[in-house]
Amino acid sequence: MRPEPKKKSSEKCEGCARKTIFAGILANLFLAAFKLFVGFMGRSRALIGSGLCNLSDVFSSIVVIIGVKYSKKPADHRYPYGYGKIEFIAQVVMSVIMILGTLALILSSFIVIAKRTFVVQHSVVFFVAILSAVISAFIYKFSRCSGEELNSPSLKAHAEHNKIDVISSLLVAIGVVVTRMGLHWVDPAIAIFECVHVLHASFGILKSGLKGIMDTNLPEDYLEKLRRSIVTIKGIVRIKHVRARQTGRQIVLDIGLQLSPEISVLEAKHINQSVRALLRSEDKYIGNIFIQDVPADT
Repeated sequence: MRPEPKKKSSEKCEGCARKTIFAGILANLFLAAFKLFVGFMGRSRALIGSGLCNLSDVFSSIVVIIGVKYSKKPADHRYPYGYGKIEFIAQVVMSVIMILGTLALILSSFIVIAKRTFVVQHSVVFFVAILSAVISAFIYKFSRCSGEELNSPSLKAHAEHNKIDVISSLLVAIGVVVTRMGLHWVDPAIAIFECVHVLHASFGILKSGLKGIMDTNLPEDYLEKLRRSIVTIKGIVRIKHVRARQTGRQIVLDIGLQLSPEISVLEAKHINQSVRALLRSEDKYIGNIFIQDVPADT
């Protein structure tokens, strides 16, 4: 009777994720337009940079919606392993959008510092930045919750994107305070630092997405945890290998086992069933498990 609550929880998280993404699109559209307007009027390059981050969030949210929608499609004859990897593709596209959106601002900010065309920030920039940080923090909270509960790479990346917005907005607010104290070079400097931070995070998301596409093995501590569970099952003499890769939300395992030579084919089948049941009870994200049995050397 335990699977039913899990199903309801998953459906609830799916609904929460959809609402969070659509709310994020509306919020980021508002914030992008507001920040860009106030940034140009208040002559704040840092706020303009933060507005461009929100604008890239809109595009990345659309990418996430497409990725989440198609990743849930069942496997078919053309894609027998399912469509889960489209979430990693969404990560890559999202990170590329973020990278391209910040390079131009870095260049223009360096030009401002070189020409020393500094301006004093309007106080309204400070309040816009704080409002943006609060809204982005709420979107981050719910995106992260949904991403972790559903084990969705694209939702997790979307949450990280919004965390970047929180930090960048707070940096803008700090920049306003400092520039009004007379350090006018701080605003373009913060814009550069902000962009470097975005680029660093974007390359991290890009790296994660490429790892998923290339079927990179999961961390060794996770594999070791699986090995410790497998050896508890009677009849297994030795574990030849344990490989784990993530295909979207699910984890696929490839396990090689050496069994006692005295074990019959039927007993080996029961051992394999026990391995599958044990591992899936420990990690609900484990999907397909491929097991290869060979007799141990006598």
